[in-house]
Amino acid sequence: MQKQAHIFIESTLLPNKNKQGLLDQIEGELTKVGLAASFKKSKPHHSLYQKARLVARDKAFAGTSLPIIVIGNEAAENEVLSGFMSVDADQRRPILLCPLPDKNVKVADLVNDLMTALAEEHVVENPLAKIVGNVPNKGERYFRSYLQIGPDFSALLPTFNQKLIWKQAWQQFLDFWSMLSRNQDKVSFAWSLRQGSTYQLSSKTLGLQVLLEADGDKPFTLRAVNQVAWPKIFLTYFQGKKGRQNPSRRGFITFPLQSGAAIHIRDLQVLKLDGNALENGAYTFEVKEAGSYPFMQMPEKKKNKKAK
Repeated sequence: MQKQAHIFIESTLLPNKNKQGLLDQIEGELTKVGLAASFKKSKPHHSLYQKARLVARDKAFAGTSLPIIVIGNEAAENEVLSGFMSVDADQRRPILLCPLPDKNVKVADLVNDLMTALAEEHVVENPLAKIVGNVPNKGERYFRSYLQIGPDFSALLPTFNQKLIWKQAWQQFLDFWSMLSRNQDKVSFAWSLRQGSTYQLSSKTLGLQVLLEADGDKPFTLRAVNQVAWPKIFLTYFQGKKGRQNPSRRGFITFPLQSGAAIHIRDLQVLKLDGNALENGAYTFEVKEAGSYPFMQMPEKKKNKKAK
């Protein structure tokens, strides 16, 4: 039974009220029970990718295979995965994603769930994928379920969570309308896709998702968000139910991708990769399979809470 783990937390997902106090409380409780071999939190200019690289290269942990705990969301998990894999792609430490609740983070319950998950050691080998190229620096970025490219619009979410949507909808509306009124190109970008000798082009897109399907010759799906009027997207917020596929998908175009498909993104103004801002410019990368990776599971109690 593993009694310690490398712990990473996506600070931006914590409630704004008393965020620093909550971070200190979580760190204190994890240290108190001896669970945290290392504890890293994201900061405005220090992403979890950078934090994970520092831990992976730390000589104090050389030769150890302690599991990894990510407190946050799928994008945070992708960042931590990519950081560790960039240092040593052959050493695949089990990783556990602990989603943060929408509100009322109870530190005692959080610590108890993490300790239970480590004690159960329920590890499943799941497919892993990566993008290779300029992403945003020369190298590789890994992802488990999907990788998101574009502004953080709730319309890009693969499933609908009404609590999360309404939490962000009004600010997104103001940001979108403000950018739209000044310069339409600031919220959209152009991209092209090459699969062998076949090319597809799009001049204005709000965002892309690359989803790992692990299905035969074409293991990926590219989901592009069409440039539709904001009111149409906003109206779909009234129609969604938690866990169902996002109703805004009617603004999507989707098609399968084969491993090795190349995506070129240009005309960047406002763009993010898994929530992290990219600099203006052009980015080219290939989508590839990356074998399997050991993922740990949260205890059933946590899953049931999430499903309600």
